[in-house]
Amino acid sequence: MSRILLAAVLALGLSACSDDPDEVAPDSGTNPTVDAGTDAGTDVDAGTDVDAGTDAGPGSSNGSGKLPCSRTGTVSTDAGTLTYCVAQVGATEVKYIEPKQGIVPEPMRLAIYLHGDGASVYNGNNPRSLFTNGGWTYGHNTLYVTALAPNKCAWWVKPEYTDCPKEGVPLSERDLEGKNAAELVSLIEALRKGWDIQDAPILFGGSSGGSIQLTASFLPRYGDRYPGIYALSCGGEKPWSGQMDWDASNAALRGGTKFWFTYGDQDELLQDIQEAEQYLGGLQFPVNEKIIPDAGHCAFDQVGRVAEVWSEATAQ
Repeated sequence: MSRILLAAVLALGLSACSDDPDEVAPDSGTNPTVDAGTDAGTDVDAGTDVDAGTDAGPGSSNGSGKLPCSRTGTVSTDAGTLTYCVAQVGATEVKYIEPKQGIVPEPMRLAIYLHGDGASVYNGNNPRSLFTNGGWTYGHNTLYVTALAPNKCAWWVKPEYTDCPKEGVPLSERDLEGKNAAELVSLIEALRKGWDIQDAPILFGGSSGGSIQLTASFLPRYGDRYPGIYALSCGGEKPWSGQMDWDASNAALRGGTKFWFTYGDQDELLQDIQEAEQYLGGLQFPVNEKIIPDAGHCAFDQVGRVAEVWSEATAQ
């Protein structure tokens, strides 16, 4: 991670611990409710074997049974008021919305969104990661999962570092061991065991630190096992290790993985993002970009942009 990221973290202070320092406000009629259910007291540690990547069936996982809910809630979306479930897989809490039933007689897609530092779009009275993306996935045969970082704050930071201090997170606390990436693998496998999910592509989405986790840690370790569409808002970095752990020159291993970067031309992380674009393009991955004029870090509807990219990438 470059010195630019450190400067950004220190400069943003508490606002850097929020996904959306300058985020566009949601439409006035879109206000999710608070969690509506009672806590069942059940933490499910399903599929925690990081090496469990075997295909359960041709083209899809053939899973069933779902993930048990610890509680439920409702959220107002463009698709109407939808129910979401809160579940636990290992160290990762998730909220998920199942797709509308009976759309097509096929396995469903999987979409996973990783928040930025502070997890504001996951938590609180305005969980934008639910009502913005969940409305699209509901009508497009896609299981939607928004995932809380194991440390409850930042996906790029060690899970043991459970604070998001005003002065910023030191770069020494980066999750260089890939613990959070392994947690993400465990989550994917638990979801594949719980539903009949298409093998590929997974729809990945991230904002700021979530995008950094996906490009700098998860992709280099597991990108060959989980081909995906990456919708990356206001973040992204080259692999922290300096290389891929798999042969990205092999087109078969790259699969259908593609990248969409969206960021402002005044973003404090501009150099890191553009270096990541160049690195991935040099490995022959398709790389798309949308640059927002006169915009700083996440100073656009960075959550809504994720759903736009998923829609474009799947031509729906």
